[in-house]
Amino acid sequence: MLNSTKPAVHKTSPEFLEHVMWNGLFFGLVSLFTPQASLPDTAAMKEEIAQFAQVYAIDTDRIHVRESTMNNPSPFLTNSGIKACVLHVNQHADAKRVWSHFLDSGHAGAEPAFLAFTSAHELTHCLMSEKGKRVAAKQALQEHLGVQFKNNVHFEETLADLVGLAYVQKVMPEHFEVVYQRVKSIRTDFSKRDPEHDSSRALNTHTIAFADQMFSKTDTIRLADAGSR
Repeated sequence: MLNSTKPAVHKTSPEFLEHVMWNGLFFGLVSLFTPQASLPDTAAMKEEIAQFAQVYAIDTDRIHVRESTMNNPSPFLTNSGIKACVLHVNQHADAKRVWSHFLDSGHAGAEPAFLAFTSAHELTHCLMSEKGKRVAAKQALQEHLGVQFKNNVHFEETLADLVGLAYVQKVMPEHFEVVYQRVKSIRTDFSKRDPEHDSSRALNTHTIAFADQMFSKTDTIRLADAGSR
């Protein structure tokens, strides 16, 4: 099912739905008049994966990147299993409009930080598909927050947001506040319409630090600054 020689998927498949950050987040906010922001190519995403792996313990041999054109508004989708995790960069026009809307924060120069957050978010889904990690991480995060997640989707989306923000805080701290406020605003605004993606109550500095500690390498180094990404 995850054979890298398989042609790109051109329609939304149910197997993606658990790992889509973007579903339901932009109801009525993206139209044909929304600009189409450029999405990274395969080479750029492989670089993001390598940089993420400098900070967090992840099996990069399992991860494959594909450029696809899917009839789906999500710019990035992950399809993960025990043996492999495929990260799709969706070059569909609507996906580019959604990406443009996400970047529309009014802060020039922050685009690499938004890409860093998004890459880390998607790669957290890959982390969770490694054997034994989902159960342990879910239990730890529930105990930390004192809550029971609605389901595995709610848990993974919350954790992915937390790790994404922790990653930005480490590698581009100068843009952390911009990304943090944007993500929290989106999650809060659409919490009623998209409750499985509502991580807003967990998005605080203490819980971000807790999520970071679960996966950080002990020899973490600060990555190159935004100017060299």
